[in-house]
Amino acid sequence: MKKVNIIVLLFAMFLIVFSMSVSAGDIATEHCMTDDEFEARQPNDRAALEGIEVGRIFWDVTIGEPQLLAGRLGVIDQTYRDMVRQNVTPEMILAFRGGSVRLLASDLSGYSEEFRPDIQDLQRRLQQMMELPGVRMESCYIAMRRVPLEPENLIRGIVTVNNTFLSAMGYGQRWFISLPIH
Repeated sequence: MKKVNIIVLLFAMFLIVFSMSVSAGDIATEHCMTDDEFEARQPNDRAALEGIEVGRIFWDVTIGEPQLLAGRLGVIDQTYRDMVRQNVTPEMILAFRGGSVRLLASDLSGYSEEFRPDIQDLQRRLQQMMELPGVRMESCYIAMRRVPLEPENLIRGIVTVNNTFLSAMGYGQRWFISLPIH
C-alpha cells in the first residue's frame, strides 16, 4: 500500500512541476481568439445572402402575450444583428395587428399589476429596437378600434396605419418578405 502512495505522490509532484513550466501567457495566447478568428468560426448565412445588400423583412405581429412576444422580439433583434454582422443592411417593418396592439398602449392602467412589469419591459425593448437604423413599427387602426385604443395613446414611435394587410401588400411589392410572429 505504501508503494502505491509513493507512486501517486511522485506522479502528483511531476504534474505540479510540469504545470509550473507552462506560463500563463502561453496558455492565454494559445487559447484566446482574435475577433477575426471568432468571426470566422461563427456559422454564417453566406449562401442565402450572396449578392444581397439590403435585407427587407415585414414582421406580421399578432402575439398579445407580453412574455411570448418578448421572446420573439429577441429573435427579431438577433436577426437584425446577424444581418449587420454579415454586411447586409437591415430594413425591418414590425406591423402589429390583432391582440398585439393592446401591448402598445402608453396607459397600462387597464392591466393588472401582475402583468405591467412584463409589458413595460416589452415596451422598453421595442423602444430600443426603434432606435436602430432601418426599423419602423406600425399599429393597425382596425385592430386598435376594437380595443379601443387611439393613436395618441400608443407608446412613442409607433406609427398608426389604417390597415396592416395593406401594409403587408405594399411592402411585399417592394420586395419585403413577410414573416409571421403569431
